Amino acid sequence: MFSAQDRPSLPELLAVLEPMETHAPPSVQPVGQVTADSRTVQPGDVFVAVPGLRVDGHRFIPAAVEAGASAVVGERSPAELAADGLHLPARTPYIQVPDTREALARLCAALYGFPSRSMTVIGVTGTDGKTTTCTLLESILAQAADGAVGVITTVGARIRGEERPTGLHVTTPDAPQVQTFLAAMRDAGCRYAIVESTSHGLDQRRVAGVDFDAAVVTNITHEHLDYHGSYEAYRAAKARLFRALFHGEEKPGARRLAVLNRDDPGSYEPLRQVLAEEQTRAGAPPVQV
Repeated sequence: MFSAQDRPSLPELLAVLEPMETHAPPSVQPVGQVTADSRTVQPGDVFVAVPGLRVDGHRFIPAAVEAGASAVVGERSPAELAADGLHLPARTPYIQVPDTREALARLCAALYGFPSRSMTVIGVTGTDGKTTTCTLLESILAQAADGAVGVITTVGARIRGEERPTGLHVTTPDAPQVQTFLAAMRDAGCRYAIVESTSHGLDQRRVAGVDFDAAVVTNITHEHLDYHGSYEAYRAAKARLFRALFHGEEKPGARRLAVLNRDDPGSYEPLRQVLAEEQTRAGAPPVQV
């Protein structure tokens, strides 16, 4: 997708990962792609070993190395891998990080040149009405921006009104897809990007690496507890959108905005949680929401 001169070198790409521990120095060759699927690895790609709900991606490190991965990113130490019979070749750089889902998203954002920083990005979460809200925002902003709008939802993606396939899914697309779509929006001259951010997608860090300018919560009710386990964990997943809003890259002239449902007290809680964290960190007085 990129010419060799456009692609970052491995050290440049890995600079977005903090904290990390590097085992074997990375080469300076350009990176091909970043993937968590060992079946798609080609020479020069970076393989990220993501622990899944059923299968641990660390098991596929040997296959990724055999396919020519230029580096492997994982959560487990080389000693832990060796204890399970997963031996890393000395020539293959292994980067150990606390959270490979987060690392996957940030590496993909860096690979594409942080596309969300070139647009005003609105994240929409909530139990109900996310896709409808995204579609309404798309229509309004398309009229205001001469069609220069892109949207990613659980139904599909559109760039300047053109449908883009996202595959069969019922949640936010995975991080490589999200960053691919954002890069396509940037390259198409979009001024606005709208990203439906489900609780599953937020919990699985699929929108980590997206620099949001606005966060919208439609409502929060007792749903998806089969996945999250508790209402508190579900609410905490929603709070990740506000945390991303607070800690995203500063954009010249941009203001950050949180939009809540006044008629739904539950939608206030994620913002209260993140504000409390920020105030504790900064030593500032409490803010009422």
